[in-house]
Amino acid sequence: MTEQSAPQSFISAEEQLELERKVRLLNILAASGVVVSLIFLAAMLYPPISPAPYFVIFGLLLAICLASMALNRLGHSRPAAQVFLLAVTLAIFAVILVGLLREQLVGFVIFFFPLPVLSAGMLLGSRSTFGYATLNAILIAVIGVVASQMPALQGAVFVTEVFSIVMPAIVLCYLMALVAWLYGRSQEQAWHELTQRSQQLQVANEEIRAFSRTLEDKVEERTGELRKFVSMVAHDLRNPLATIQGYVELMREQEMGTLQERQRETLDTIASNVKHIVHLTDDLLEISFLQSGGIQFDMKPVPIEGVIQEVCDSYEQRLSEKRLGLKLELPSELPPVWGDPFHLTRALNNLVGNAYNYTPSGAIILGARPLDSYVEVSVADTGIGISPEEQKHLFTHFFRGGHKVVRNQKGTGLGLAITRYIVEAHGGEIWAESERDKGTTFRLTIPMAEQANSLGQPPVAAL
Repeated sequence: MTEQSAPQSFISAEEQLELERKVRLLNILAASGVVVSLIFLAAMLYPPISPAPYFVIFGLLLAICLASMALNRLGHSRPAAQVFLLAVTLAIFAVILVGLLREQLVGFVIFFFPLPVLSAGMLLGSRSTFGYATLNAILIAVIGVVASQMPALQGAVFVTEVFSIVMPAIVLCYLMALVAWLYGRSQEQAWHELTQRSQQLQVANEEIRAFSRTLEDKVEERTGELRKFVSMVAHDLRNPLATIQGYVELMREQEMGTLQERQRETLDTIASNVKHIVHLTDDLLEISFLQSGGIQFDMKPVPIEGVIQEVCDSYEQRLSEKRLGLKLELPSELPPVWGDPFHLTRALNNLVGNAYNYTPSGAIILGARPLDSYVEVSVADTGIGISPEEQKHLFTHFFRGGHKVVRNQKGTGLGLAITRYIVEAHGGEIWAESERDKGTTFRLTIPMAEQANSLGQPPVAAL
């Protein structure tokens, strides 16, 4: 058995488990030896009081069992096991020998000799069992020789009384050794196979990790290339789109001649679609810059109620035309937040725009409140709501819900992803609470300016 003090770096997990099992087993056996010794010592005090040699034998056995437990706790498992097994073996031998010398035959005790043999197999390994079996056989033979010298056990009496006990005891010791050896061999074989499989699994895991790292690197590389491509395409589209948009506006204003009704309708359709494409390219450019860290935020104390009011003013006319109510739930005083006014306005515009697009009737409610070292801003509506399954994908790129109202609205599916990037760049969080057909509430947190200043936040931050 490997000692507990062996370097852990050279012990496999399976070997460590086996070592711990043997340590626990030795503790149990040694504790049992302590209990048995105490019981015998107490029993020998009752009249008639046993002879002094028995007290010495069990007193020494008690002390050695305690010493074995102490050695085991200190990590010297193998020496502790050997001391314990030798003590038990010699205690059995001494009890029988004292009984013979005092002509107090205790022949039944001889059948306790196989116990140390079996214990050796469990504590020291299968190779130790035959060694202990041989030692016990020698001690049993010594007992037989001593017994043969007793006058009461001469001749035929020795054969019938002594030989019939000594030989079965020796055979039983070797039988126990064989059983322990066979069990140990099968266990070692099982551990060997388990270790081999464990090593194979470790090698496979390392290969999987290496492949995963390579795959992640390739995905990141391709993602970076795709991001650059999207950014380049979106950037290159802006100039021709701006030109088309300009000419369409000139034609709609009849700067190039009077338009017929059919022509005006066609130009309105072109203008609407060009506006949608321009909005898409702007969103693609912005999210590309946000992902790559290409946008820096001008961080400073910002009165959040001013940002909320600005967003409400920009939507006031459209809300009135759609006959949607608008309600503000703001406390009398709100601490300023630490952020970039332009991007905070953009984030709130996205949320209010979502509420406006997907609320056929009812109202939109904007609120804010201090929350620990943050200010929590909420945008609630009474619209179509979002199913639990769709909520899992809300802030991912290009995600749009399956509701017919969503499908009827033009959109890029990037607004909420952009909002999430902006909020997280400010050190806050964003989440949604919704129930289908009962409305949605988006909540986001922005650090208070006082808290950010106390942490020494820089005036310019990048995602």
